[in-house]
Amino acid sequence: MDTVTQILFGGVVGQAGFRKTLGRRATAVGGMLALLPDLDVISGWFSDDVAHAWLYHRGITHGVVPTLIYGAALGWLAWRLERMRRVPFDINEDNTRRASWIWLGLLCTATHPLLDLFTAWGTQLLAPFSNQRFAIDALSIIDPLYSLPLIIVFLLGFFSRAKGSRSASGIAAVDLPQRLAQCALIYVALYTLMGWGVALKMEQRARFELAESGNAGRHGVEVSAYPTLLQPFWRRIVADTEDEILVGFSSPFDDRPIHWERYTRIDHHPAVQAALATPSGKVFHWFAMGRLHWTVLADTGSPGGHIVEARDYRYGLPGGSELGFWGLRYRFDAQHRLRGRPEILAERPPPSQGGFRQMWDGLWGTDRR
Repeated sequence: MDTVTQILFGGVVGQAGFRKTLGRRATAVGGMLALLPDLDVISGWFSDDVAHAWLYHRGITHGVVPTLIYGAALGWLAWRLERMRRVPFDINEDNTRRASWIWLGLLCTATHPLLDLFTAWGTQLLAPFSNQRFAIDALSIIDPLYSLPLIIVFLLGFFSRAKGSRSASGIAAVDLPQRLAQCALIYVALYTLMGWGVALKMEQRARFELAESGNAGRHGVEVSAYPTLLQPFWRRIVADTEDEILVGFSSPFDDRPIHWERYTRIDHHPAVQAALATPSGKVFHWFAMGRLHWTVLADTGSPGGHIVEARDYRYGLPGGSELGFWGLRYRFDAQHRLRGRPEILAERPPPSQGGFRQMWDGLWGTDRR
């Protein structure tokens, strides 16, 4: 998820579980802890662009085991720093606050890879023991319907003081920001499950339509329904066959048959295999979980040479970026030797009124194909 949502989610988790014990600090510190796994972006200071963007980011700092360890350690450190300012202190209260700080650190830091898991980009949950990527295609990386309730609840908790555990009359006090934070967590959990359900429904529908049209019988078909932008409903649906990649867009509210664009696979071309053998090609193939479309063109600047382009086809929109927003371009000579460093392709269209209109029409099935 985007950085702001990561902060908001961690802060709301702290607010929901630890506001009664730690007060407003639970919201502020919870948000900061949730941001920490993304400090792996500093790898860009000493690595090339490909390694930074696709190998090191969402790596060891996003692994479940390291996250729990350094999250608990940072929670303990926060308790120690607070304790230095709370002398003298009650031993029972101190033990309670120590447990609260440690659990706050552990849980709020762990929210980060959990959120990343539910995006198509994926994350390395088992790092450093395995570099396998895990991804559930439930949510767009930026989704206002997900983030807006978190913003409201986070700000309410950050700027309002926590109530004591009991009112003046001895009745247990209800802390509204804490209760709203708990409700917000239920909301985002249900919203995430809904997004996951939309993905499964659209994949099932696509398989059925492909089977009805006879496209699923050629050595099987693998279907994925990726979220697009700002909402979980309008999906980029990709079907992989042995010979082709089929790309379509649809939503649960559009009952028309999915319109497929077809792209031929040339994965076994010698120039493609040469690109896959390079370090950047291996990283890109791993990062995209094998979802790469390859294009091979003659290189007029090198007799017998080729220009090879790879695009991550999990992402893309109609109107020019159907095969992906980004990729790599290689230049090989006639003996398939690499000429220079690979170039990064960036083909994501800029935000525009027409693009949002296209998404809106596609969501409701009112566009004209």
